[in-house]
Amino acid sequence: MEGIVIKNVSKTFSLAGTQNQVLKNINFTLKQGECIALTGESGSGKSTIARLILGLTPISSGEIFIDGIPISSLQSSKWRDIRKTVQGVFQDTTGSLNPYLSTYKNMEEALKNLTDLTRAMRKKELIALLNKLEISKKLLKTPVSMLSGGEQRRISLLRALSIKPKYLILDEVISGLDIISCDAVLTTLEDYKKQYGCAYLFITHDINSAYRIADRILHIESGHIDSVAEKTKN
Repeated sequence: MEGIVIKNVSKTFSLAGTQNQVLKNINFTLKQGECIALTGESGSGKSTIARLILGLTPISSGEIFIDGIPISSLQSSKWRDIRKTVQGVFQDTTGSLNPYLSTYKNMEEALKNLTDLTRAMRKKELIALLNKLEISKKLLKTPVSMLSGGEQRRISLLRALSIKPKYLILDEVISGLDIISCDAVLTTLEDYKKQYGCAYLFITHDINSAYRIADRILHIESGHIDSVAEKTKN
């Protein structure tokens, strides 16, 4: 069973003795090679869905399947293989980039851990992606802590793309970017999808970008999906 299948998924957080249900019986499938845009207001549950798929937050009920594998009971030792298949990029890169390492060392880390590429092959791959995202090579030796938030997010995206995942979970990756940077990111995602068939869950507030990049648009409100739109491409 190919794809990411979210089946009757709910998520409840406990805070100071109070139960807060942020997701209620979510159902959808991200097919191989497809792009789904997930839209909704802040606090509607979009980012929680991303964290559940990536195994960063446990599921309260229901199940998520990645290529037929249920992830709720997946042992930590098995997540390395899943990481080769599914990568995530968040608006806040705090948990994914090491601020004390250079830009290049941060980008190279995923390739070292998840692929068998040689050092020369890793550098060739990363330089090619740098050019696509219009990131200056001058930043390679710069510590990540000295980069702007937008630069850090593009570096995080580049690192995720470099291992050629089947599925990419993108949580507000264009939020706050200037027009040129935003267009560079969207163009790179479009080209990458055509070349490698990568599927995206594209979480965004920007409805124009959603219509540009997505095959389907889901809208979530108060923890449940209340509308689905199939986009007609010209």
